[in-house]
Amino acid sequence: MKLLFSISLAIALFSSSTHADTRGRSRDTILLDFSAAAGAMTAWGIARWDWFQHSPKFKREGWFGADTHAGGADKTGHFYMSYVLSDLLLWDFRRQGVHRPERAAALTALATMTLLEIGDATSSKYGFSTEDLIADAGGVLASWLLATRPELDELIDIRMEYWPSAGFDLTEDAASDYSGMRHLIALQGSAIPALANTPLRWLELQTGYYTRGFRSYDRPMENGPERHVYVGLGLSLPTLLHKNRPAKTLLSYLQPPNLNLSVSHSF
Repeated sequence: MKLLFSISLAIALFSSSTHADTRGRSRDTILLDFSAAAGAMTAWGIARWDWFQHSPKFKREGWFGADTHAGGADKTGHFYMSYVLSDLLLWDFRRQGVHRPERAAALTALATMTLLEIGDATSSKYGFSTEDLIADAGGVLASWLLATRPELDELIDIRMEYWPSAGFDLTEDAASDYSGMRHLIALQGSAIPALANTPLRWLELQTGYYTRGFRSYDRPMENGPERHVYVGLGLSLPTLLHKNRPAKTLLSYLQPPNLNLSVSHSF
């Protein structure tokens, strides 16, 4: 019954986003983008996560505990993935003139991520995770909030930093290489009025979370798996490259490694 409820929720969310404007182009754009995202996700799930090979099940994964399979990096990963998907849909919906694009993108992204959890329910390694779905909803909400408040969008970037972990090879699933990831929020000095005309506009305050040593292929850590929160100062590449729009946009989502000074707390 819970699985049927989740399927109904995905359909209802998708339907509500398309009902707002049923005229031709808007509806077709939403349907096409949803189908593309869902299709790509399903193909990856079948290839990498053995979807549809097992009976559906639910799984309580926990949040950021030391006894979870990724120390919570999978939850920040779900948040980030949902955020990026919603933003990508929003870009296309605005470009195509979709009615109320912010709302449509958020609901379509959430429907897509709900489909991911339904697929995970049929995997041997995973299961339908309420915690993952809450993290997905958080990422979609962040996308909608920044999209509807331009002053916050100028101030806040949500990014991922990635460098393949030491034990990773191409036979593994890169989307789950959490030991090579950091997920972070960056606050732009250029968006703060008191700093906008000072040299501090070229800097940003970063805070984030990452884990190391939780994956099966990780090299053993001296004191076992580690979870880290950190805060630091970085060079604001989006501000430096504001005249190069593609580069500025890309660097608003991806953080190059080793371009900040930070302090971290491990636990």
